[in-house]
Amino acid sequence: MNKIKWMAGSCFALILAILTWGCAGSAGPAAPLNTASGQHPANWIEVHYVGYSQDPNQCRSCHGSTTDPTQAGGTSKVSCFGCHTSGLVLHPLSGWADHLQHGRNGAQLAPVVTAPPQVPVMAGFSHCQKCHGPNYTDGIAVSCKSCHTTAPHPPKPWDDPTWVNSSHSATDQANAPACAQCHTGGANSDIQPVIPAPAGTPPGCFNGTLCHTNAFPPSTTAPAATKALAH
Repeated sequence: MNKIKWMAGSCFALILAILTWGCAGSAGPAAPLNTASGQHPANWIEVHYVGYSQDPNQCRSCHGSTTDPTQAGGTSKVSCFGCHTSGLVLHPLSGWADHLQHGRNGAQLAPVVTAPPQVPVMAGFSHCQKCHGPNYTDGIAVSCKSCHTTAPHPPKPWDDPTWVNSSHSATDQANAPACAQCHTGGANSDIQPVIPAPAGTPPGCFNGTLCHTNAFPPSTTAPAATKALAH
């Protein structure tokens, strides 16, 4: 009986080693893998699309098909479709080029911090930066400036009191750190803060770190129902 248990344990260990070796052997710089734990880095869920885009085969060898849910899972038994329920579609299949779509998701929503096994939420400028790059021009996805030729947002005037055209007043203030990359202290803007914020002040829309010292006057603040329709 002990011999049988020993043989069964040895077989199980061998199979586990083969599976681990199979994934570890196929992983490379684009898909780093800890061979001892069989796990990707802790932040892999946030950055893994970069590795996938460099060499999709490195993912398929462990996770199975990235196009057919019935063939997904692979040796890791972790299917890409567990998170990407509609397949590897990063944006909606239609309408995403419309500023009413990606502008709202980028600017008008606050960034959402997620951790495994949560599915990353497509919201906020920081989510855009994951694929389009820190400067929106240096990522693995198309440069934002291929359409927005003057900035990652529409050209001036980017403030419409009628709320018919794009209006940055609808930007969620949680995106201020992304705005600060270009507009700290009123840089690249016709407006500078009346009273500059002390050094080290976290970026904010109305605290003197960017362009404005005070909040917009009530006359330029859109009603909630109208603001929802702003670009």
